[in-house]
Amino acid sequence: MKIIPPGVDINDFNGFTPERDIFNRAEYAKKLTEIIRNTDDELVVGLDAPWGEGKTTFVKMWRGMLHDQNLESIYFDAFKNDFFEDPLLALIGEINVLIENLDNEIKDEFNSKAVGVLKAIGKASIRIGLRAATAGVLDDTALESAGVEGEATSITDKYITERIDNIEKDKSAIEHFKIVLEKIVNTLDKNTKLIFIVDELDRCKPSFALDLLEKIKHIFSIPNIVFILVMNKDQMSEIIKSRYGSGIDSTKYLQKFIHIWTGLPKAKEQHSNDARYYLTHCLTKMGYDFSTDNDGLSVDLFSQLIDHYDMSFREIERSLTNFAILYNITEGRLVRDYDVIAVYLSVIKVMFPSSFSKIRNGTLPYIDVVKETELETFTIDYWHGKPEGHFLKWLLRYHISDDEDVESLINEDKNYANHRHRHERVAVSYLSKLLDSFRNH
Repeated sequence: MKIIPPGVDINDFNGFTPERDIFNRAEYAKKLTEIIRNTDDELVVGLDAPWGEGKTTFVKMWRGMLHDQNLESIYFDAFKNDFFEDPLLALIGEINVLIENLDNEIKDEFNSKAVGVLKAIGKASIRIGLRAATAGVLDDTALESAGVEGEATSITDKYITERIDNIEKDKSAIEHFKIVLEKIVNTLDKNTKLIFIVDELDRCKPSFALDLLEKIKHIFSIPNIVFILVMNKDQMSEIIKSRYGSGIDSTKYLQKFIHIWTGLPKAKEQHSNDARYYLTHCLTKMGYDFSTDNDGLSVDLFSQLIDHYDMSFREIERSLTNFAILYNITEGRLVRDYDVIAVYLSVIKVMFPSSFSKIRNGTLPYIDVVKETELETFTIDYWHGKPEGHFLKWLLRYHISDDEDVESLINEDKNYANHRHRHERVAVSYLSKLLDSFRNH
């Protein structure tokens, strides 16, 4: 069995093929495309979904649909590009790649105007200019310090004064850059739309993410350029607060930059169905032998825990990696009790890592296991009226509790307990220590 669930292999123009669109999101993508196609104004759309819900996979498949409909797009991974000091430079670089096959005249004009706008507002240009103005006296450390004295200060003041005098030139540089951008969009052999997909915005350095928003608003606000900002809105709110303090209204702040919000389809019922389907999909791709499952017990319990914890697709993947480790070590020969507990431990190592560590060390009593891993309401219909309300909780109590409590448990439900023996009560300890020896995350 493979340890890592295989990812979806998508190139720039795959689109929503049946084998890749496992959550049937093509119809949603069509609606999003029509909104963009029928919008004449500049537009910034926020695509909000929790971490691990398939945002990146969706937008990459969507690019294939856009290509098929003659709409030009650029995919920009903000997280991979946040080593740039200035996001404007990174964005311009992406456009430069896009226009590679256009006439040299347009390319030269774009490069000229891009240099102008970078000089006007680019962070890198300010640093370069100050260093040049001071003949190298000010390095990066000095530029970031609270105060600079002497001749260097005088030269720097002169440089800043010159920059103030050039404000009108800077404004003109920005306007000329916008004009050439609009010309590029109209020159593209498409339907005069350029869709800029900015992914992983919420994973960037805070300074890069927020500066990127500012540049999009002030430099790229022209008709027929559409930005799709892919993020977890809650996480983005934390980024905003990290810069401006907890008192800022992050929702109002984002409203300055984003015209409309949307999200991946996620009605509760649909999410549950998608998550269960994704579980089976991953197990199949990983080479899981379903015939080794004790009457489907492992898959059923996985599904129940996924629903109970409202697990993201990424959390499902990580839990399955844990399960695959135990499955491979034991060659898929886990007996019933061990099978159930293996699934549970695989999940809580992801969802409740600190509780998992206590269970591994034998320092968490059964009653606290239930509380810390939020199993109080975890029940199943055919166990109503029986001790614990779910066979998983029955097994955890059986394997973790002391002899006196186990004796009481057995007396409460002799039919379920009569085939178990004292020497079996090591499953939790054994499997948790076995799993912990492989620190996959």
